[in-house]
Amino acid sequence: MFTVTMISYTATSLALAVGTGMDSVAVANLILTLCFILMYIFSGLLVNLTSVPAWINWLKYFSIPRYGMTALQINEFRGLYFCGDKSNQSTSFQSAMANCLSNINPLGGVCYGEAYLCGQGIGYDNWAMWENIVALACMTVIFLSIAGIKLHTMKKYT
Repeated sequence: MFTVTMISYTATSLALAVGTGMDSVAVANLILTLCFILMYIFSGLLVNLTSVPAWINWLKYFSIPRYGMTALQINEFRGLYFCGDKSNQSTSFQSAMANCLSNINPLGGVCYGEAYLCGQGIGYDNWAMWENIVALACMTVIFLSIAGIKLHTMKKYT
């Protein structure tokens, strides 16, 4: 719930930062639409981030949905086992995580949630989840600061 709230705060603060600097609502709406489309493309929801070329891969760091989705995936998949009874398995967790692809069962699925995260290029420790939440908080503070500066420097008609 906290992660979803942080995603909402960050997106709202971005809209506030863009909207305070525009004279027209239509222009602000267009710029925000373009920003969010680019964020969704590089969030990992539409394109797998491991397949994006290195010269454009840096855009993922500006994606609000990427940070939110990554934190939610770590929270959801960490500690899960998907291949039936864990006591009947032949591969231990340590040997399966030595190589992400070695944790594939014969039907083509991933047995450990951590292996799924590793295959997506996502860390699975506690700090991996919190670094995404901290990134969202930093983005919120930056966007709100930009909006505050724009509002402070705006001409006042009295």
